[in-house]
Amino acid sequence: MDKTELFYWAIWWGWWIIQFILYSMLTLLMCDGIYQIIVSIRGFWGAKKPPQAKRYRRFVVLVPAHNESAVIIPLLKSLAGQNYPKNCYKVYVSCDNCTDNTAELVRQNGAVALERFDKEHNGKTWNVRWALTQIPLSDFDALTMFDADNLADTNFLMAMNNYMEQHPEAEALQGVLDVKNPDDNWLTRSYALAYWFTNRFWQHARGLWKLSCTLGGTGLVIRMATLKRIGWNLQSLTEDLEMSTIIILSGSRVHWNNDAIIYDEKPQDIAVSRRQRTRWMQGHYWVFWQYGRAALKSFFMTRRLQYLDLFLYLLAPAKSCLGIIIMLGGMAFTLVNNMILYPSSDIPQSALEWGLFFGLPIISIVAFCLLCAIAGPSFHQKKFTLRYVKDTFAYFWFGLTWIPILFKAAFLAKDQGNWVKTEHTRNMLLDDVGK
Repeated sequence: MDKTELFYWAIWWGWWIIQFILYSMLTLLMCDGIYQIIVSIRGFWGAKKPPQAKRYRRFVVLVPAHNESAVIIPLLKSLAGQNYPKNCYKVYVSCDNCTDNTAELVRQNGAVALERFDKEHNGKTWNVRWALTQIPLSDFDALTMFDADNLADTNFLMAMNNYMEQHPEAEALQGVLDVKNPDDNWLTRSYALAYWFTNRFWQHARGLWKLSCTLGGTGLVIRMATLKRIGWNLQSLTEDLEMSTIIILSGSRVHWNNDAIIYDEKPQDIAVSRRQRTRWMQGHYWVFWQYGRAALKSFFMTRRLQYLDLFLYLLAPAKSCLGIIIMLGGMAFTLVNNMILYPSSDIPQSALEWGLFFGLPIISIVAFCLLCAIAGPSFHQKKFTLRYVKDTFAYFWFGLTWIPILFKAAFLAKDQGNWVKTEHTRNMLLDDVGK
Protein backbone atom coordinates (compact mmCIF):
# COMPACT_ATOMS: atom_id res chain seq x y z
CA MET A 1 0.00 0.00 0.00
CA ASP A 2 1.58 3.29 -1.12
CA LYS A 3 1.39 6.58 0.79
CA THR A 4 -1.56 7.84 -1.28
CA GLU A 5 -3.66 4.76 -0.49
CA LEU A 6 -2.61 4.93 3.15
CA PHE A 7 -3.69 8.57 3.29
CA TYR A 8 -7.13 7.78 1.85
CA TRP A 9 -7.55 4.83 4.21
CA ALA A 10 -6.71 7.12 7.14
CA ILE A 11 -9.24 9.68 5.92
CA TRP A 12 -11.89 6.97 5.49
CA TRP A 13 -11.35 5.47 8.95
CA GLY A 14 -11.13 8.91 10.54
CA TRP A 15 -14.42 9.88 8.94
CA TRP A 16 -16.15 6.76 10.27
CA ILE A 17 -14.71 7.36 13.74
CA ILE A 18 -16.10 10.90 13.66
CA GLN A 19 -19.48 9.50 12.66
CA PHE A 20 -19.37 6.96 15.46
CA ILE A 21 -18.50 9.60 18.06
CA LEU A 22 -21.19 11.99 16.82
CA TYR A 23 -23.93 9.37 16.75
CA SER A 24 -22.88 7.93 20.14
CA MET A 25 -23.00 11.32 21.82
CA LEU A 26 -26.25 12.15 20.05
CA THR A 27 -27.76 8.88 21.30
CA LEU A 28 -26.72 9.64 24.88
CA LEU A 29 -28.16 13.15 24.68
CA MET A 30 -31.42 11.81 23.24
CA CYS A 31 -31.70 9.25 26.05
CA ASP A 32 -31.12 12.00 28.58
CA GLY A 33 -33.74 14.16 26.84
CA ILE A 34 -36.31 11.35 26.95
CA TYR A 35 -35.57 10.82 30.64
CA GLN A 36 -35.99 14.54 31.40
CA ILE A 37 -39.31 14.62 29.52
CA ILE A 38 -40.61 11.60 31.46
CA VAL A 39 -39.65 13.21 34.76
CA SER A 40 -41.12 16.60 33.84
CA ILE A 41 -44.48 15.14 32.76
CA ARG A 42 -45.17 14.52 36.46
CA GLY A 43 -45.33 18.28 36.83
CA PHE A 44 -48.87 18.21 35.43
CA TRP A 45 -49.96 16.50 38.68
CA GLY A 46 -50.82 18.53 41.74
CA ALA A 47 -49.70 17.96 45.32
CA LYS A 48 -51.83 17.60 48.42
CA LYS A 49 -51.57 20.43 50.92
CA PRO A 50 -50.23 19.23 54.29
CA PRO A 51 -52.61 19.46 57.26
CA GLN A 52 -52.10 22.01 60.01
CA ALA A 53 -49.18 21.03 62.26
CA LYS A 54 -49.81 20.30 65.93
CA ARG A 55 -46.68 22.05 67.17
CA TYR A 56 -44.62 25.05 66.15
CA ARG A 57 -40.95 24.49 65.37
CA ARG A 58 -38.39 27.14 66.22
CA PHE A 59 -36.83 28.75 63.13
CA VAL A 60 -33.72 30.89 62.95
CA VAL A 61 -34.02 33.15 59.91
CA LEU A 62 -30.67 34.17 58.43
CA VAL A 63 -30.29 36.93 55.84
CA PRO A 64 -26.78 37.40 54.38
CA ALA A 65 -26.39 41.03 53.31
CA HIS A 66 -23.84 43.43 51.83
CA ASN A 67 -24.88 47.08 51.45
CA GLU A 68 -28.57 46.27 51.07
CA SER A 69 -30.12 49.42 52.56
CA ALA A 70 -32.12 49.94 49.37
CA VAL A 71 -34.11 46.71 49.70
CA ILE A 72 -33.72 45.24 53.20
CA ILE A 73 -36.72 46.95 54.85
CA PRO A 74 -39.48 45.30 52.73
CA LEU A 75 -37.96 41.87 53.46
CA LEU A 76 -37.85 42.57 57.19
CA LYS A 77 -41.47 43.76 57.10
CA SER A 78 -42.53 40.57 55.31
CA LEU A 79 -40.70 38.49 57.92
CA ALA A 80 -42.20 40.47 60.80
CA GLY A 81 -45.64 39.90 59.29
CA GLN A 82 -45.37 36.11 59.16
CA ASN A 83 -48.49 34.17 60.09
CA TYR A 84 -46.47 32.32 62.71
CA PRO A 85 -45.98 32.72 66.47
CA LYS A 86 -43.46 35.53 66.97
CA ASN A 87 -41.72 33.69 69.80
CA CYS A 88 -41.00 30.73 67.50
CA TYR A 89 -38.65 32.46 65.07
CA LYS A 90 -35.87 35.03 65.20
CA VAL A 91 -34.37 37.04 62.34
CA TYR A 92 -30.63 37.59 62.01
CA VAL A 93 -29.07 39.72 59.27
CA SER A 94 -25.36 39.11 58.72
CA CYS A 95 -24.00 42.43 57.44
CA ASP A 96 -20.85 41.57 55.49
CA ASN A 97 -18.39 44.46 55.12
CA CYS A 98 -21.27 46.93 54.87
CA THR A 99 -20.35 50.57 54.27
CA ASP A 100 -23.94 51.84 54.30
CA ASN A 101 -26.58 51.85 57.07
CA THR A 102 -27.85 48.30 56.52
CA ALA A 103 -27.10 47.28 60.12
CA GLU A 104 -28.88 50.34 61.50
CA LEU A 105 -31.99 49.64 59.43
CA VAL A 106 -31.98 46.02 60.56
CA ARG A 107 -32.00 47.02 64.23
CA GLN A 108 -34.70 49.65 63.64
CA ASN A 109 -36.93 46.94 62.16
CA GLY A 110 -36.63 44.53 65.08
CA ALA A 111 -34.03 42.07 63.74
CA VAL A 112 -30.55 41.20 65.02
CA ALA A 113 -27.66 42.71 63.04
CA LEU A 114 -24.43 40.72 62.95
CA GLU A 115 -21.59 42.86 61.59
CA ARG A 116 -18.66 41.18 59.87
CA PHE A 117 -15.51 42.89 58.60
CA ASP A 118 -13.24 40.58 56.60
CA LYS A 119 -12.32 41.85 53.15
CA GLU A 120 -10.04 38.90 52.44
CA HIS A 121 -12.90 36.38 52.53
CA ASN A 122 -15.91 38.16 51.09
CA GLY A 123 -19.05 36.81 49.53
CA LYS A 124 -22.16 34.94 50.62
CA THR A 125 -20.51 31.58 51.30
CA TRP A 126 -17.99 33.05 53.76
CA ASN A 127 -20.60 35.34 55.26
CA VAL A 128 -23.00 32.48 56.03
CA ARG A 129 -20.19 30.32 57.42
CA TRP A 130 -19.21 33.10 59.83
CA ALA A 131 -22.80 33.98 60.79
CA LEU A 132 -23.55 30.39 61.79
CA THR A 133 -20.78 30.64 64.39
CA GLN A 134 -22.45 33.72 65.91
CA ILE A 135 -25.96 32.31 66.28
CA PRO A 136 -27.02 30.00 69.15
CA LEU A 137 -28.10 27.22 66.78
CA SER A 138 -28.97 24.86 69.62
CA ASP A 139 -31.92 27.13 70.49
CA PHE A 140 -33.64 26.35 67.18
CA ASP A 141 -35.06 23.39 65.26
CA ALA A 142 -34.25 24.57 61.76
CA LEU A 143 -32.44 27.22 59.74
CA THR A 144 -34.16 29.17 56.97
CA MET A 145 -32.38 31.62 54.68
CA PHE A 146 -33.41 34.54 52.51
CA ASP A 147 -31.52 36.99 50.33
CA ALA A 148 -31.84 40.65 51.26
CA ASP A 149 -33.80 41.52 48.11
CA ASN A 150 -36.46 38.86 48.76
CA LEU A 151 -40.01 39.08 50.03
CA ALA A 152 -41.42 36.20 52.08
CA ASP A 153 -45.03 35.18 51.61
CA THR A 154 -47.04 35.67 54.80
CA ASN A 155 -47.49 31.90 55.23
CA PHE A 156 -43.93 30.86 54.41
CA LEU A 157 -42.91 29.67 57.89
CA MET A 158 -46.32 28.13 58.57
CA ALA A 159 -46.16 26.19 55.29
CA MET A 160 -42.67 24.93 56.09
CA ASN A 161 -43.72 23.91 59.60
CA ASN A 162 -46.74 22.01 58.27
CA TYR A 163 -44.63 20.18 55.71
CA MET A 164 -41.96 19.25 58.26
CA GLU A 165 -44.56 17.71 60.54
CA GLN A 166 -46.07 15.64 57.74
CA HIS A 167 -42.58 14.63 56.49
CA PRO A 168 -40.36 14.10 59.54
CA GLU A 169 -37.75 12.49 57.28
CA ALA A 170 -37.24 15.76 55.36
CA GLU A 171 -33.82 17.16 56.27
CA ALA A 172 -33.80 20.01 53.73
CA LEU A 173 -36.67 21.80 52.00
CA GLN A 174 -36.90 24.31 49.20
CA GLY A 175 -39.76 26.72 48.79
CA VAL A 176 -41.15 28.15 45.56
CA LEU A 177 -38.85 30.75 44.01
CA ASP A 178 -41.08 33.37 42.45
CA VAL A 179 -40.09 36.71 40.88
CA LYS A 180 -41.14 39.97 42.51
CA ASN A 181 -40.52 42.16 39.43
CA PRO A 182 -41.52 40.02 36.42
CA ASP A 183 -42.93 42.87 34.35
CA ASP A 184 -40.08 45.38 34.58
CA ASN A 185 -38.75 44.56 31.09
CA TRP A 186 -38.13 41.68 28.66
CA LEU A 187 -35.25 40.35 30.77
CA THR A 188 -37.16 40.05 34.05
CA ARG A 189 -40.08 38.47 32.17
CA SER A 190 -37.67 35.93 30.70
CA TYR A 191 -36.36 35.13 34.19
CA ALA A 192 -39.94 34.74 35.39
CA LEU A 193 -40.84 32.35 32.57
CA ALA A 194 -37.76 30.27 33.34
CA TYR A 195 -38.52 30.12 37.06
CA TRP A 196 -42.23 29.42 36.64
CA PHE A 197 -41.51 26.56 34.26
CA THR A 198 -38.66 25.16 36.38
CA ASN A 199 -40.66 25.38 39.60
CA ARG A 200 -43.39 23.19 38.14
CA PHE A 201 -41.71 20.85 35.71
CA TRP A 202 -38.32 20.43 37.35
CA GLN A 203 -38.63 20.94 41.11
CA HIS A 204 -42.27 20.03 41.71
CA ALA A 205 -42.07 17.07 39.31
CA ARG A 206 -39.03 15.67 41.07
CA GLY A 207 -40.69 16.08 44.42
CA LEU A 208 -43.62 13.95 43.24
CA TRP A 209 -41.23 11.30 41.87
CA LYS A 210 -39.47 11.22 45.28
CA LEU A 211 -36.28 12.39 43.59
CA SER A 212 -34.23 15.15 45.11
CA CYS A 213 -34.91 18.76 44.28
CA THR A 214 -32.16 21.37 44.57
CA LEU A 215 -31.76 24.23 47.00
CA GLY A 216 -32.12 27.65 45.43
CA GLY A 217 -29.90 29.71 47.72
CA THR A 218 -32.92 31.41 49.28
CA GLY A 219 -36.32 30.33 50.57
CA LEU A 220 -34.77 27.14 51.94
CA VAL A 221 -34.99 25.31 55.24
CA ILE A 222 -32.43 22.92 56.74
CA ARG A 223 -33.07 21.02 59.94
CA MET A 224 -30.58 21.92 62.64
CA ALA A 225 -29.61 18.28 63.18
CA THR A 226 -28.71 18.04 59.50
CA LEU A 227 -26.75 21.28 59.59
CA LYS A 228 -24.75 20.04 62.56
CA ARG A 229 -24.15 16.70 60.84
CA ILE A 230 -23.03 18.14 57.52
CA GLY A 231 -21.70 21.55 58.53
CA TRP A 232 -21.33 24.56 56.25
CA ASN A 233 -17.80 24.12 54.94
CA LEU A 234 -18.73 25.05 51.40
CA GLN A 235 -16.18 26.31 48.88
CA SER A 236 -18.00 27.13 45.65
CA LEU A 237 -19.68 30.24 44.27
CA THR A 238 -22.94 28.26 44.25
CA GLU A 239 -23.23 27.25 47.87
CA ASP A 240 -26.85 26.16 47.33
CA LEU A 241 -25.93 23.58 44.67
CA GLU A 242 -22.96 22.37 46.67
CA MET A 243 -25.07 21.94 49.80
CA SER A 244 -27.76 20.13 47.79
CA THR A 245 -25.13 17.76 46.41
CA ILE A 246 -23.66 17.03 49.84
CA ILE A 247 -27.12 16.34 51.28
CA ILE A 248 -28.00 13.97 48.43
CA LEU A 249 -24.67 12.12 48.59
CA SER A 250 -25.18 11.68 52.34
CA GLY A 251 -28.22 9.53 51.53
CA SER A 252 -30.93 12.14 52.03
CA ARG A 253 -32.70 14.44 49.56
CA VAL A 254 -34.04 17.96 49.22
CA HIS A 255 -37.85 18.16 49.45
CA TRP A 256 -39.99 20.61 47.49
CA ASN A 257 -42.66 22.61 49.31
CA ASN A 258 -45.18 24.00 46.86
CA ASP A 259 -46.93 26.10 49.53
CA ALA A 260 -43.94 28.06 50.84
CA ILE A 261 -43.34 31.00 48.50
CA ILE A 262 -40.71 33.72 48.31
CA TYR A 263 -40.24 36.49 45.76
CA ASP A 264 -36.79 37.22 44.37
CA GLU A 265 -35.61 40.32 42.51
CA LYS A 266 -34.25 39.71 39.00
CA PRO A 267 -31.79 42.03 37.23
CA GLN A 268 -33.10 44.46 34.64
CA ASP A 269 -29.75 44.98 32.93
CA ILE A 270 -28.29 42.34 30.61
CA ALA A 271 -24.69 43.03 31.69
CA VAL A 272 -25.62 42.48 35.35
CA SER A 273 -27.51 39.35 34.34
CA ARG A 274 -24.50 37.97 32.46
CA ARG A 275 -22.24 38.46 35.48
CA GLN A 276 -24.77 36.76 37.74
CA ARG A 277 -25.31 33.79 35.45
CA THR A 278 -21.59 33.41 34.78
CA ARG A 279 -21.04 33.14 38.54
CA TRP A 280 -23.79 30.51 38.74
CA MET A 281 -22.21 28.46 35.96
CA GLN A 282 -18.69 28.82 37.39
CA GLY A 283 -19.96 27.28 40.59
CA HIS A 284 -22.00 24.65 38.73
CA TYR A 285 -18.99 23.41 36.78
CA TRP A 286 -16.86 23.35 39.93
CA VAL A 287 -19.41 21.30 41.86
CA PHE A 288 -19.55 18.84 38.96
CA TRP A 289 -15.75 18.45 38.92
CA GLN A 290 -15.72 17.93 42.68
CA TYR A 291 -18.76 15.67 43.15
CA GLY A 292 -19.81 14.31 39.75
CA ARG A 293 -17.75 11.14 40.01
CA ALA A 294 -19.07 10.44 43.52
CA ALA A 295 -22.66 10.84 42.30
CA LEU A 296 -22.13 8.40 39.43
CA LYS A 297 -20.30 5.94 41.68
CA SER A 298 -23.15 6.08 44.21
CA PHE A 299 -25.63 5.26 41.45
CA PHE A 300 -23.73 2.18 40.30
CA MET A 301 -23.25 1.00 43.89
CA THR A 302 -26.83 1.52 45.09
CA ARG A 303 -28.88 1.64 41.85
CA ARG A 304 -30.79 4.57 43.38
CA LEU A 305 -32.10 6.81 40.63
CA GLN A 306 -31.63 10.02 42.61
CA TYR A 307 -27.85 9.70 42.30
CA LEU A 308 -28.04 9.39 38.52
CA ASP A 309 -30.49 12.30 38.47
CA LEU A 310 -28.01 14.37 40.47
CA PHE A 311 -25.16 13.42 38.11
CA LEU A 312 -27.20 14.42 35.06
CA TYR A 313 -28.10 17.73 36.66
CA LEU A 314 -24.48 18.49 37.58
CA LEU A 315 -23.57 17.65 33.99
CA ALA A 316 -26.24 20.00 32.58
CA PRO A 317 -23.97 22.91 31.48
CA ALA A 318 -21.56 20.50 29.78
CA LYS A 319 -24.51 18.72 28.13
CA SER A 320 -25.74 22.03 26.75
CA CYS A 321 -22.33 22.85 25.30
CA LEU A 322 -22.06 19.36 23.87
CA GLY A 323 -25.52 19.63 22.34
CA ILE A 324 -24.60 22.88 20.59
CA ILE A 325 -21.37 21.36 19.26
CA ILE A 326 -23.18 18.25 18.03
CA MET A 327 -25.91 20.30 16.35
CA LEU A 328 -23.37 22.39 14.44
CA GLY A 329 -21.12 19.39 13.83
CA GLY A 330 -24.07 17.35 12.58
CA MET A 331 -24.98 20.02 10.06
CA ALA A 332 -21.39 20.24 8.85
CA PHE A 333 -21.15 16.44 8.68
CA THR A 334 -24.32 16.19 6.61
CA LEU A 335 -23.13 18.80 4.13
CA VAL A 336 -19.63 17.31 3.76
CA ASN A 337 -20.90 13.73 3.57
CA ASN A 338 -23.74 14.34 1.08
CA MET A 339 -22.19 17.08 -1.05
CA ILE A 340 -18.50 16.12 -1.20
CA LEU A 341 -17.81 12.53 -0.14
CA TYR A 342 -20.99 10.83 -1.29
CA PRO A 343 -22.97 13.24 -3.48
CA SER A 344 -26.66 12.40 -3.42
CA SER A 345 -30.09 13.88 -3.88
CA ASP A 346 -30.51 14.01 -0.08
CA ILE A 347 -28.94 17.44 0.09
CA PRO A 348 -31.26 20.48 0.16
CA GLN A 349 -32.11 21.71 -3.32
CA SER A 350 -34.46 24.66 -3.00
CA ALA A 351 -34.27 27.75 -0.83
CA LEU A 352 -37.14 26.34 1.24
CA GLU A 353 -35.26 23.08 1.84
CA TRP A 354 -32.11 24.98 2.84
CA GLY A 355 -34.22 27.11 5.18
CA LEU A 356 -35.69 24.03 6.82
CA PHE A 357 -32.27 22.38 7.05
CA PHE A 358 -30.78 25.24 9.01
CA GLY A 359 -34.00 26.48 10.60
CA LEU A 360 -35.58 23.28 11.91
CA PRO A 361 -33.44 23.19 15.11
CA ILE A 362 -34.29 26.85 15.73
CA ILE A 363 -37.99 26.22 15.08
CA SER A 364 -37.92 23.35 17.59
CA ILE A 365 -36.32 25.55 20.25
CA VAL A 366 -38.79 28.38 19.62
CA ALA A 367 -41.65 25.86 19.97
CA PHE A 368 -40.25 24.84 23.37
CA CYS A 369 -40.05 28.51 24.37
CA LEU A 370 -43.69 28.88 23.38
CA LEU A 371 -44.55 25.92 25.62
CA CYS A 372 -42.70 27.59 28.51
CA ALA A 373 -44.55 30.85 27.84
CA ILE A 374 -47.89 29.07 28.18
CA ALA A 375 -47.43 26.21 30.65
CA GLY A 376 -45.29 28.02 33.23
CA PRO A 377 -47.53 31.10 33.65
CA SER A 378 -50.70 28.98 33.51
CA PHE A 379 -49.63 26.80 36.42
CA HIS A 380 -48.23 29.81 38.24
CA GLN A 381 -51.53 31.71 37.99
CA LYS A 382 -53.56 28.49 38.42
CA LYS A 383 -55.53 29.25 35.28
CA PHE A 384 -54.88 28.99 31.56
CA THR A 385 -53.31 32.17 30.22
CA LEU A 386 -51.75 33.37 26.97
CA ARG A 387 -50.50 36.63 28.47
CA TYR A 388 -46.81 35.82 27.96
CA VAL A 389 -47.03 34.30 24.47
CA LYS A 390 -45.86 37.66 23.13
CA ASP A 391 -42.60 37.15 25.06
CA THR A 392 -41.74 33.87 23.31
CA PHE A 393 -39.03 35.34 21.10
CA ALA A 394 -37.62 37.42 23.98
CA TYR A 395 -37.37 34.19 25.96
CA PHE A 396 -35.70 32.53 22.96
CA TRP A 397 -33.17 35.37 22.85
CA PHE A 398 -32.63 35.01 26.59
CA GLY A 399 -31.78 31.36 25.95
CA LEU A 400 -29.28 32.34 23.25
CA THR A 401 -27.51 34.65 25.70
CA TRP A 402 -26.72 31.57 27.78
CA ILE A 403 -24.52 30.08 25.05
CA PRO A 404 -21.37 32.25 25.52
CA ILE A 405 -21.89 32.10 29.29
CA LEU A 406 -21.86 28.29 29.30
CA PHE A 407 -18.63 28.08 27.30
CA LYS A 408 -16.90 30.94 29.13
CA ALA A 409 -17.77 29.67 32.61
CA ALA A 410 -16.14 26.30 31.86
CA PHE A 411 -12.75 28.06 31.65
CA LEU A 412 -13.41 30.12 34.79
CA ALA A 413 -14.56 27.23 36.98
CA LYS A 414 -11.27 26.97 38.89
CA ASP A 415 -11.82 30.47 40.27
CA GLN A 416 -14.27 30.15 43.16
CA GLY A 417 -13.05 33.14 45.12
CA ASN A 418 -13.97 36.07 42.87
CA TRP A 419 -17.50 36.78 44.10
CA VAL A 420 -19.28 39.75 42.48
CA LYS A 421 -22.38 41.10 44.17
CA THR A 422 -25.57 41.56 42.16
CA GLU A 423 -26.94 45.02 42.92
CA HIS A 424 -30.56 45.15 44.10
CA THR A 425 -32.71 48.25 43.69
CA ARG A 426 -36.41 47.23 43.58
CA ASN A 427 -37.81 48.46 46.89
CA MET A 428 -41.19 46.71 46.81
CA LEU A 429 -43.52 45.67 49.59
CA LEU A 430 -45.30 42.32 49.54
CA ASP A 431 -48.57 44.04 48.63
CA ASP A 432 -46.92 45.52 45.52
CA VAL A 433 -46.08 42.16 43.96
CA GLY A 434 -48.22 41.44 40.92
CA LYS A 435 -49.33 45.06 40.47
